[in-house]
Amino acid sequence: MIRKYEVMYILDQEVKDTKELSTKLDNIVTEGGKMIKSNDLGLIDFAYEINHKKKGFYRVVIVEATSAAIKEFERVAKIDKNVVRTLVLNTENNKNYEESVELSKTDMTKFEEEQREKKNFRRASFKR
Repeated sequence: MIRKYEVMYILDQEVKDTKELSTKLDNIVTEGGKMIKSNDLGLIDFAYEINHKKKGFYRVVIVEATSAAIKEFERVAKIDKNVVRTLVLNTENNKNYEESVELSKTDMTKFEEEQREKKNFRRASFKR
């Protein structure tokens, strides 16, 4: 059965030919299905070090694929030492899913303002 998935994977920053490796991974995931959208997000800093690395090449792909193709992708990604992380989402199960292959940054200003208002500092009275 063909379902819609969003696949994101991160390649090691020291990979010589990222296009070749990403083409290999894309071909595995689209076997028996089709690619809807894809985007290379480029070299991005990690939030924390992963395997003593600070950066990685990010790629997002939205595909219609079979579960067998997704399992094969996950198997190959675990074996390949140049794949740092993967994330596969079945978008049909997510209720509030918004399809996008662009890098989005959350606007934290409203959140920070709300947090600032909630802080109620009380002065401690010290008894001597």
